[in-house]
Amino acid sequence: MLGSATFLPAVDNPDSTRAGRFFTGALRFTIRPSDRLGFTAQYQDLSTTRNYGDGPAGPGSQPSGNSLAKYLGKIQTANARLDASLGRFQHLDAGYEFEDENFQNRLQPPAPATNFFTDVTQRSHAVFAQDQLRFADGRLQLAGAYRAQFFTLSQPYFQPLSGAPFTGRTFAAPPTAQTGDAAASYTLRRSSTKFRVHAGRGYRAPSLYERFGAFYSGSSYTLYGDPSLRPDRSSSIDGGIDQFLWSARVQVSATYFYTRLNQVVVFDSSGAVNPVTDPLGRSGGYRNTGGGIARGAEFSASVAATRSLQLTGAYTYVDGRQRTPLVAGVWRTYEIPQHQYSLSATQRLSPRLTTFFTYTGSSNYLASVSGRAFRFGGMERGQIGLSYRRPLSEFRAIRFYVKADNLFDQTYFENGFRTPGRTMTAGTQFEF
Repeated sequence: MLGSATFLPAVDNPDSTRAGRFFTGALRFTIRPSDRLGFTAQYQDLSTTRNYGDGPAGPGSQPSGNSLAKYLGKIQTANARLDASLGRFQHLDAGYEFEDENFQNRLQPPAPATNFFTDVTQRSHAVFAQDQLRFADGRLQLAGAYRAQFFTLSQPYFQPLSGAPFTGRTFAAPPTAQTGDAAASYTLRRSSTKFRVHAGRGYRAPSLYERFGAFYSGSSYTLYGDPSLRPDRSSSIDGGIDQFLWSARVQVSATYFYTRLNQVVVFDSSGAVNPVTDPLGRSGGYRNTGGGIARGAEFSASVAATRSLQLTGAYTYVDGRQRTPLVAGVWRTYEIPQHQYSLSATQRLSPRLTTFFTYTGSSNYLASVSGRAFRFGGMERGQIGLSYRRPLSEFRAIRFYVKADNLFDQTYFENGFRTPGRTMTAGTQFEF
């Protein structure tokens, strides 16, 4: 009997599998002809693969044989940056960045159904600059930054062509992204009190899957993406005070922040995307919405208790509200608890051996499951670890570590999925 239960575990599907892999790597070249001038060039590659397998076993509707769906993403980024000190009181950073983003989706359904393949590529060019000024012996600091990003989009490719979405249509690239930031801080000489303020604008271009994502059943297409999606746009302001005590062994900070999401992209399966009114005939998928606001305060403290013991603590209050409810009558933003807190202690046992303990907690939060809002309990999570670092030369070292997570074996959920209980991880890291 289900009784009054509103949230139940999914029925087990014994031959449903999911495997995820990623690779990230970077090459950096830096040269400094003088103390006042530097040049950096960098290339970075990020590749991800997710494989979803399924077979005929299990309850409900299942494929007639084994199927495999693959999602492949790749982002390559190259940039060049110049930093220069223009006199004693000014420092300038400027540069150029190129980004190549590619998304592929492959489906191998049971025979005799047709295989599916899609391929979309987007590129962008960006220029950026930041100017920093220092006055009054460095106690007054001013900074301003600007970034412009320009996009180009290739024609998306779908296979099979029969019934493929967007056939015969061309699409515009995302609009130019122009963002900027301004910041200022001032430190009182006698009390070591620092006042700071910051304001800025944010921009996120819709991902390729948000614009062109589709599902293929082996015989027909179901479209989730919308090529006409507008980008995420946001604006924010924050200000705070930092107080240093006891020869800077103690630092206490308080910050107020306000962020407004002017426009965001969401995935909607609640009925707002209706095939009767949607230009693409979709019954669900990605769409733009009015976003919301997040405002609150953050408090933190850091204490160097001894030469080898560091203690830190933090508390954050967030009031996240939607401008348009995601579900009727629900204005509170999903997945953001109102209260979050953490404590940590790091003890250096010797020059090579370090141990740490971290506790993280939060209040309850809302999450969407099958288009409905569910309330989940907060997190009470402890982690402990030990690290040993052995230098091999001036620039090389090897580090061995072991850590245990979820020490209290709490059962809690993230977006409706139960997280692991107690876990232990051990590994080796080579530094060069």
